[in-house]
Amino acid sequence: MNKYSKITPEGTRDLLFEECDARREVESELSSLFKARGYKKVITPTLEYFDVFNRESSGLEMESLYSLNDCTGRLMVLRPDSTLPIARIAATRLKDARYPLRLYYNQRVFHRCQSFTAHSDETTQSGIELIGATGIRADLEIITTAIDSLTACGAPDFRIEIGHAGFFKALSSALNTSGEICAQIGEFIEAKNYAALNDLLDTLGDSESAKVMRNLPRLFGDTEVLDEAQSICTGKDELSAISYLRDLYKKLAQLGLGKKINIDLGLVHRNNYYTGVVFRGFIEGSGLTVLSGGRYDMLIGEFGRQLPATGFGVEIDVLANAMLNRGAIPPAKPSDVLVFGEDGFEMQAFAHAKDLNKMKLVCENCTEENEESARAYAAMRGIKRLDIVNGKGVKTCKI
Repeated sequence: MNKYSKITPEGTRDLLFEECDARREVESELSSLFKARGYKKVITPTLEYFDVFNRESSGLEMESLYSLNDCTGRLMVLRPDSTLPIARIAATRLKDARYPLRLYYNQRVFHRCQSFTAHSDETTQSGIELIGATGIRADLEIITTAIDSLTACGAPDFRIEIGHAGFFKALSSALNTSGEICAQIGEFIEAKNYAALNDLLDTLGDSESAKVMRNLPRLFGDTEVLDEAQSICTGKDELSAISYLRDLYKKLAQLGLGKKINIDLGLVHRNNYYTGVVFRGFIEGSGLTVLSGGRYDMLIGEFGRQLPATGFGVEIDVLANAMLNRGAIPPAKPSDVLVFGEDGFEMQAFAHAKDLNKMKLVCENCTEENEESARAYAAMRGIKRLDIVNGKGVKTCKI
């Protein structure tokens, strides 16, 4: 008995009609935006060798990957992330290219999620990577393009949270503890779990870094957050990160984006490859992260070509669902014409339908056996015009 033949696997779903239209609309808008900014499209394999992602910087756990073996027994995975394969491309096939490289992608990623998280195992992401460029101009380009991605897709209200990976890494380094403990601290900070965070930090002594760590979950808001952080931090790297975020926020505010942006010094990404500014976006009506990204200056070096880089990815499904929920995608319209060929004139009917297609009309070929049934079918489908093809030519009827 085929027990699962009528259902989809957990974490996946079928897309029907307007859902497909919404996804295609989002993909089209984003592709047009990225092309207009000078980005060129790349597509990486759905299947990659496990070695591409088997690195501490990926932040990926083996249990979260869909894995399989090729014909020689080598371990492969369904692509769980797009940045790492693009880093591989930049360091290999594009190693002699002129920099900076502006690349964009639109492809699916796969990862096992807990069933209670509301996340899907199969999602579509679109994003850009700016490779070989460093400094605030590059970071501003990425963040403003991320914001423009949301506005291009008609998101009615959005928020961007900005942090700095270097800030948390500097504090973690000063704690002088294991990477596993630091990762756990990062999870508690990200979840704003004050109780668990304080309990864990109590085991590490009462250092200055631990004191700052206790405050990270509430260091969220406007530039006053940076003032507070500066008053309790003394480390050079922490102060440098604060200064950079202050400058970045000031420049973004010049574009009138101040009310759309929050500083979050407790923003700790799952991906450990980020080294500088990090950010994520949210839209009204969805509790899920709709985009995320940041600077990763060391990752491409792990593939053999040291290059600075920054980028972001957009969750296509989240934006598409938001479009549907606000009624931005109209329901599918009936076909313009139903073409029915009487017995012996079926091929003439096909030719007539092609002529109508050239006139930008949507035509259905009628598979009914007679005119009466064709009329009934047109009425049921809401098709207002019926063209009957016979030995006398074409007769057009209104339904």
